[in-house]
Amino acid sequence: MGDQVYKLKDGEEVPVEPAESLVATGWLQGTWVRYASASPTPNLSPGVIGVVERSDGEGVMCGFLIRGPQHVSPFERLSDMWGVDVGRVPRGDSVSDWTAHDPGGPLSFDNQRQLQRLGSRVVTMYVPPTGYFRWYTFETEDLAERTTPGTGAPLAYAPNDKMYVSDRGLLTNEQEGPAHAWTGYVVARVDSDEEGNYLVVTAAVG
Repeated sequence: MGDQVYKLKDGEEVPVEPAESLVATGWLQGTWVRYASASPTPNLSPGVIGVVERSDGEGVMCGFLIRGPQHVSPFERLSDMWGVDVGRVPRGDSVSDWTAHDPGGPLSFDNQRQLQRLGSRVVTMYVPPTGYFRWYTFETEDLAERTTPGTGAPLAYAPNDKMYVSDRGLLTNEQEGPAHAWTGYVVARVDSDEEGNYLVVTAAVG
């Protein structure tokens, strides 16, 4: 499975600062977020509009992240400079290497003079339901299977499926509970390529 979300059409985007589990463990591209419950003041930049934490799919969802700050791993391509890709590891299990970040520290370069590290935690959040995207990071098993293997089933996606957010902050077509609200996006296309299975996700009404 790929670990990217590609923007196919611009949506509304705003700068935010990640907090809590996002800072502790990083995130996959396409992770949904909500404003941090205590509404803290951003620590690192007066330009951000707020501080965000990972969404569990319930209640308010303010948007999703498709970029992250750079880590210590070399780039595979230019687009990875602002991504959270660390080498296309199996199942897209890549997270940002927050342990390497110091917002007050210097820039770091490799022996080819390519930027290796940038001390910034300001990231872009897309506000739903704007734009449309090719999405590689989504749930492939239902909640029961993720919780207790052998008790659930794989998820199958089809055009017009309404998209919700899972307890892990990833897109899913399973409404995991009554408090899990529709994101305003639906599946337009299900396909695959050399990076893996993907969904083209667009805004809809209904």
